[in-house]
Amino acid sequence: MNRSLVVDGLEINNWTRPVIDEVRSGGVDVVHATVGVWEDLAGAMTRIGAFRHLVRNNADAIRIVRSVEEMYTAADDGVLAVVLGFQNASMLGDDPEMAGIFADVGIRVVQLTYNIANHLGSSCYEPVDAGLTRAGHRMVAALNDAGVLIDISHVGNVTGRHAVDASAHPIAITHGNPASFCDKARNKPDDLIHAVAARGGMIGCTLYPLFIGGSEITRRQYCEMLADLAEAVGVAHVGIGSDAVLGWAPDALGWMRSGRWDRPVDSSEIPDFPPWPDWFDGPKDFPSLAEGLTEVGFSDADRAAVLGGNWLRLYREVFGA
Repeated sequence: MNRSLVVDGLEINNWTRPVIDEVRSGGVDVVHATVGVWEDLAGAMTRIGAFRHLVRNNADAIRIVRSVEEMYTAADDGVLAVVLGFQNASMLGDDPEMAGIFADVGIRVVQLTYNIANHLGSSCYEPVDAGLTRAGHRMVAALNDAGVLIDISHVGNVTGRHAVDASAHPIAITHGNPASFCDKARNKPDDLIHAVAARGGMIGCTLYPLFIGGSEITRRQYCEMLADLAEAVGVAHVGIGSDAVLGWAPDALGWMRSGRWDRPVDSSEIPDFPPWPDWFDGPKDFPSLAEGLTEVGFSDADRAAVLGGNWLRLYREVFGA
């Protein structure tokens, strides 16, 4: 089972059959799909249940998987393999046992914080990042024990570095870019990226417009960033996490960013989804991205690694722990 699969390290879609078909149209074999952001325990279970219902009604096209072997089986069967994940840990509460319980119902990736601090640590937007809390250290150990991949994409840089050092297994930035390429708080400084890679982890480079520099960024500029990153940390630690946002109503971004804690005062303050580059408007354009990697000098083997093989290596190591 060493053949190439195309893996998107994170999508936060509003999943329907048309969305499934659009993702599959780009040749994507595996997706890490967000099924929880701001929810509490009950809300998270409801979201998981809704996704399971979607899968049951579209079994010819999509399947929830928990291992790399199941990803290959899904690809052989011609269906999209989905790894379920949370972009927050608030739904786990203060009980480390919840790491294993959520793993049992299919959650294989958990981001420690989203856009505000929680009881585990700080987000990348906090004015002061106090690092991983005592509860955070315990939860990292519990996620390790449950074979769940730890994600620090929205996590503060101090908290993120603490997580790298505390984790017994490699961790990931599932959807982010080097801050040296695009200077945004959500992107990561070089020292943190190097630390993640040094422990065997990965950065899934995002194509979300706000974190690449806008829709005017060219394919060549983005792919040259990937080439520079591969040279700096090793190609084995670089992947794609598009952060695709298919299927949402135009006013959904406000909730996605802020949940309940920072609601717009009136409708004029509701943010719009930003325009995407014409060369990558979503996962249907993975073939365009593959062409861009070839244009900037990636070999066939390295291109296959970045487009999926590296995620499979990390998933195998962490999920089987």
